[in-house]
Amino acid sequence: MHVNLQNTSFRRGFLFAFVLGFMVRLIPEVLSFPYPIGFDTVDYAARMKNGIVWHHWTSLFSTWMLYTILILTYKVAHVEPFLLLKVVAPILYGLNVCGMYHFAKRALGWETRNALIAGVFFAFQLAALRISWDLYRNALGLATLLFTLSLIHEVETRKGFAWFSLLSIFVVFSHEYASVIMFTTVLGVIINSFLKGEKVRSARIVAAVLPALVIFLTSVYLRMTPVPFHLETNVISVNDSIHPSPGKLFFLVNYLNVFDSVQHYPTYMDLASHIFSLFSVLYLLCLPLVFVGFFRNDLLDGWTSLILVGSFSALVIPFCALDLWNRWMFMLVYPFTLYVVNGIVKVSDSQGGAVNPNWKWLGWMKISKRTMFAILLCGVLLGTTFMMVTYADAGLIYTPTTISYIPSTMLHNTVPLRDVDDTVEVMQWLNRRMNNSSVVLIHHAFLSWADLYLDKAHPIVYYVKDLKTALNVAFDHDFDSVYLVWWNENVGWYDLTVPEYFVSVFCSGRISAFKYIQLEV
Repeated sequence: MHVNLQNTSFRRGFLFAFVLGFMVRLIPEVLSFPYPIGFDTVDYAARMKNGIVWHHWTSLFSTWMLYTILILTYKVAHVEPFLLLKVVAPILYGLNVCGMYHFAKRALGWETRNALIAGVFFAFQLAALRISWDLYRNALGLATLLFTLSLIHEVETRKGFAWFSLLSIFVVFSHEYASVIMFTTVLGVIINSFLKGEKVRSARIVAAVLPALVIFLTSVYLRMTPVPFHLETNVISVNDSIHPSPGKLFFLVNYLNVFDSVQHYPTYMDLASHIFSLFSVLYLLCLPLVFVGFFRNDLLDGWTSLILVGSFSALVIPFCALDLWNRWMFMLVYPFTLYVVNGIVKVSDSQGGAVNPNWKWLGWMKISKRTMFAILLCGVLLGTTFMMVTYADAGLIYTPTTISYIPSTMLHNTVPLRDVDDTVEVMQWLNRRMNNSSVVLIHHAFLSWADLYLDKAHPIVYYVKDLKTALNVAFDHDFDSVYLVWWNENVGWYDLTVPEYFVSVFCSGRISAFKYIQLEV
């Protein structure tokens, strides 16, 4: 039966977009059941069990919204944390997909058909799926941002003003990057309205966003001049990550000296190869449609410009650029989706011939309907493969320069799914074996698992890269027995080898508990 999308009501389109996003994101959750997927997902489960939203009163100005939702739902529903997260992730993704639809309809004034195409295209994008894999706070913040910016043209009404002001506060409580995008975009709209002589409208937008801005600036101040407080914990951190911030500004980083769990660039060429590789994997396929469909808009101009700066400023000033360039690059999928859909509409509405971008320097580029359909089909297949292929099959998008930022498949967490039960078993064995004079060295990959399953009475030495330094820290604290959790065979993860002075004392599958022994000289 033929369905005329133009006659589909706004609410039905909204519901369709949400259900589509929910069902798409549910696929990897079902395939991985009962195990969690996503690196940070294990940490969310640990936060739910710990039940702590705010460690200190200053946390009130932090991005606590997701933790509140998760912890309250967990306490009310009394379900297993990983099972709850398998529902939360599709819901967040559904909110982002219908948020794209809502933004296209309300903020850009697009027809229902085109707004639905935006939601469908977004749902299968690698960058969008990567955000949904484990960056739940980011996903919540960006979904809230889409609904917030959709109301910016309605601040003249009392209802629009109230909703915009409230949602902008929710954005601040959801995620830092979404907040920065919101303030940058709103600033562009304010300036544009002021230059057009719409001074009253500019003033109303300023008044509406002011409460959120005050909260955000307070959080920045508290982060730059933290209030000291003591937090009881069983974790002793080695602090072996190097993350230099020029001028002690936490949002800047010297990429040529950074060395943490994700980022390390020995030379400028290494940094450049990582940036261009990730951009190519995420967007090279759809870039022709981005060029064809690019259009100016007072909301998108500031949004796109900020994210491009965040993604590529490291190439211009690598010693003082915005932190986490890869996170900024993931978020390019939001404006890029809208440009791509506009390109799809232009090519679809063309009378037979190919369509060129508006820029003269790209006059050689021509996109025909056949090329457009090929790009869309390849994009859907790539996104579907990313969701469904197992790690044993390696995945289609694995490259040495991108694996730190985007996994080859969504079907794993900090460890391969086949090692989850064994990891838990090793932690439970340590609970039975460790005493007051023993300690366990825990790598970044196993920290959340230890937080979930290791008794809080057992001390942990936490390290990211330097196992030898972690061992020395254990010695400095005079522990008699030192354990280590790691694989008992080379699985190709994290580039760490167990030294010969650790011997396996308990083995479950491929995961072992090792114990330090004094080697004879």
